[in-house]
Amino acid sequence: MPIAAPANDLFEVFFDLSALGGILFRPVRDAAGEVIDLAYERLNPAAQRMLALPECPAETFLTLYPHALATGIFAFYRGAVLTGETRRGKFNYQYDGLDNYFHLTARRSGEHLVVSFTDTSEQPRSAVEVALRESQAAEQAARTEAERQRGELERVFEQAPLAIAVYRGPAYTIELANPTVARLWGRTRAQLLGKGLFEALPEVAGLGYEELLDGVMATGVPHVARAMEAQHDRNGHRETVYWDFVYVPMYAADGHIDGAMVVATEVTAQVLARRQVEQLNAALETRVQQRTEELAALNQELTATNKELQESNRQLTRTNVDLDTFVYTASHDLKAPITNIESIVQALRDTLPPAVQQEELVAHLLGLLDTTVARFQVTITQLTDISRLQLAHAGLAEPVVLAQVVEAVREDLGPLIAAAGTGLTVEVAPELVVSFPPSNLRSVVYNLLSNAVKYRAADRPSQVRVRAEPLGSAVVLTVQDNGLGLSELQQRQLFGLFQRLHTHVEGTGVGLYISKRLVENGGGTIAVSSRPDAGATFTVTFPV
Repeated sequence: MPIAAPANDLFEVFFDLSALGGILFRPVRDAAGEVIDLAYERLNPAAQRMLALPECPAETFLTLYPHALATGIFAFYRGAVLTGETRRGKFNYQYDGLDNYFHLTARRSGEHLVVSFTDTSEQPRSAVEVALRESQAAEQAARTEAERQRGELERVFEQAPLAIAVYRGPAYTIELANPTVARLWGRTRAQLLGKGLFEALPEVAGLGYEELLDGVMATGVPHVARAMEAQHDRNGHRETVYWDFVYVPMYAADGHIDGAMVVATEVTAQVLARRQVEQLNAALETRVQQRTEELAALNQELTATNKELQESNRQLTRTNVDLDTFVYTASHDLKAPITNIESIVQALRDTLPPAVQQEELVAHLLGLLDTTVARFQVTITQLTDISRLQLAHAGLAEPVVLAQVVEAVREDLGPLIAAAGTGLTVEVAPELVVSFPPSNLRSVVYNLLSNAVKYRAADRPSQVRVRAEPLGSAVVLTVQDNGLGLSELQQRQLFGLFQRLHTHVEGTGVGLYISKRLVENGGGTIAVSSRPDAGATFTVTFPV
């Protein structure tokens, strides 16, 4: 490949055979004519071997060896181009894949730069050179590590979610401010860097930060602050904000304190939320106090009401005792007179001749006497049943097999069921057991089943269904019939004392009243569901 200058054959032979490295550069200039780089025109074989490059590299000199700027080699070449003088220099280059000590000679030739060089990579090195290279290598390694650590630290600062800034000197010049602190201060980094803290942020002057920083600078003791108030201009208006931060002293190379670093996080939202919670707590305490006072007043009223209720209960208890005593006494004291009257009427019938008894007036009077005696006997029976209810209330509950009680009642009512032509269906599992006084359980079942048979409809065959099933911690017994049924008004009156809703059937009017009392006293419930002329269903729950 021919070269531009010189062009004679002798130079070609000398260039190719020289043991020195030879490079022919063409200066690269900018629009103003300044030399900004060097393009390779040709490398002789020695240069190709020493630099491990092809004869004519496509890349420019600074592209291949960017550290030539910092080491001064490019300035050495540029000076040779500009002055036209022959220049010689020695350079230790340990960058960009090279580790050599170069002896360089450079001179401009026309529009080109001719460079010859040797390196010491293949020559014995003196002890001084070895020590120098080792020192330079160590220094370079340390510098590289320091640059790496500095770069890593700067990246951490840049990416940290915390606000970080470094102040230097007595004016606290902002040397470093990461994006987070700039955003929280409401400034751009260009508005902060190189300016004093209180020049860049005049709104925080006079709030005590100067004294804190002065103290850290004077003592070397870090300062930690919690929820400290500050004013910052943000979005065109001044805002009150709160910070958690720490001031840490920064030391110069000679060991004296020449600045401080701040690491902070804004806690405005937390402070405002805490204050809101405190306000809410105060309001809540006030309301609680008010409610406590109201409850105390209500409690006094309830206490007074309870005392009144207790007194009323005592009076009712005394009244009930008196009533029970009266009922018991009346039911027993009236039995003998009624029995005597019944005996007298019977003696009168035995004494009067049959003809006299057939007389209209006599027969009418005897009938009235019979009716009156019967009514008295019914009344005495009712009073006796009510007095028995108080004794039944004290009955002890015990496990009772429900199916056995239902079967016993069915047998007792057998004649009534047969006479009424009632179809009776019983669906009670033999293992169902309830906890109830046995005699009270029999009374309840007897009353419900006898009523279902007695209050049948005349226009259709009587059907009664007795069924029981477990439900949670109870057993539910239902007695269902297709009899006369009840209106809503009758259902509300049904469990009252002396309530007889169908007068064509004999009864005392206390059966369902007693049944309800027995069931509820035993811890159960009783209810009815019915419609007129559509039968009735009684539902009883018994504890187990």
